[in-house]
Amino acid sequence: GSAMLVTDIEISHYRYDPYRARHCANVAVSAEGNVVNLYCQIDLPEEQDDTAARTRGFAGEAARQLRRMPEIRSGQSALEFASGLVPRVC
Repeated sequence: GSAMLVTDIEISHYRYDPYRARHCANVAVSAEGNVVNLYCQIDLPEEQDDTAARTRGFAGEAARQLRRMPEIRSGQSALEFASGLVPRVC
């Protein structure tokens, strides 16, 4: 099967929802010349609430959503990340 190679992850429009104690952001994932825009929500323990932890959380949640896409879930495509890929916060 083919692979979907993720070459860029951009996190934007970050906000904290105090009512639900959730971190929300838009995550734009670039792969194979396409950009997939995902809305991600994550929960973080307060003591782990720093930019690095949020970035990892959003990137992980974006990957989880991508793995639910039909072509990846069915095994037709594999989700791969470019080496040295660092999610960017905008």
